[in-house]
Amino acid sequence: MRSFLLVFYGNTGSSWLVQTIGSDSEVFVPGFEPLERWAWEVTDAERLDWMRTVFSPPEDRSGPAYAAWLEELGKNPHFQEPRRADFTYAGFKMHAHSIEDRTALLKLLLDSETKVVLLERRNRIKHALSTYRHHEEGKSQFEKAGVRPPSLLDLEKFHAKVEESVALHGQSQEFWDEAVAMLGPEAIIRVQYEDFVDGPGKDATMERVAGFLGIANYTYKGSALKKATPDNLATAVINFDELTARYAGTEFEQYLNE
Repeated sequence: MRSFLLVFYGNTGSSWLVQTIGSDSEVFVPGFEPLERWAWEVTDAERLDWMRTVFSPPEDRSGPAYAAWLEELGKNPHFQEPRRADFTYAGFKMHAHSIEDRTALLKLLLDSETKVVLLERRNRIKHALSTYRHHEEGKSQFEKAGVRPPSLLDLEKFHAKVEESVALHGQSQEFWDEAVAMLGPEAIIRVQYEDFVDGPGKDATMERVAGFLGIANYTYKGSALKKATPDNLATAVINFDELTARYAGTEFEQYLNE
C-alpha cells in the first residue's frame, strides 16, 4: 500500500485538494484534518501512533486483523471508515505544526515511504483577504452560498492578516527545507493554490498530483467545493483604491494585480 500526507496552511484550497484526491475509489482518507487539535486533543506520540496505524493496514482485510485495525483507528473521533476494504492509497491533510516533534514526524514518513504534497499560496494579499473575510467578517469558505459580497477592509486589521500570511508561508518553507533534507527531493512536491483556480488548472494539478502519488488512470471528475471570493481584487474589495495606496512601493505591491 502507498501513503501520502497533504501539508497545508489555512485558506489554500486544502479541502478541495484532499477531497478530490480522495474521490478516487482506490484512495482512503480517514477523516477531515484528523490530527488537528480542534479535532483530537492528544499527545504527539498518540498522533504519530495513529498515523502509523493508518499507513499500515493488515494484508488480510477480511478477518479479525482488519476489524482490530479499524477499531484502533476509531479512537480518533473524526475517523471515517474506508468506502471499500481493498484501497491501495491512504492519506490525509494536516498543518505542519499539528505534530510539534518534526523530527519524529519526518522519520515516520521516511520509514513508511510516505509521499508529501506541500500546499501553499503565492499571493500574500489574496491570502490575507481570505483569512480577513473568514475571521473579521464571518464569511466561511464552506458556506454553499455562491460568491460572497465584496469586503470593506479595515486596513490596520487587514495588514495584521498580511503579516500572518507571511509568517505562515515562512513556516511552510521551513517544513519544505527539513522534509527535503530528511526524505529527499523525490518524496515531496509543492502545489500552489493559484495553480488550480480555474478548470484547466484543476485538470493539470490533479494530473500532476496523481502522477506524483502513482495513482494510475486518475481522472478529475469535478468537485462540489466552489471558490467563494472573486479572484479580481478590484471586484472583491470595496475600498480597493485605499488598498492599492497602502501597499504601493512595498514588497506586497506585486500581488495587487495578479
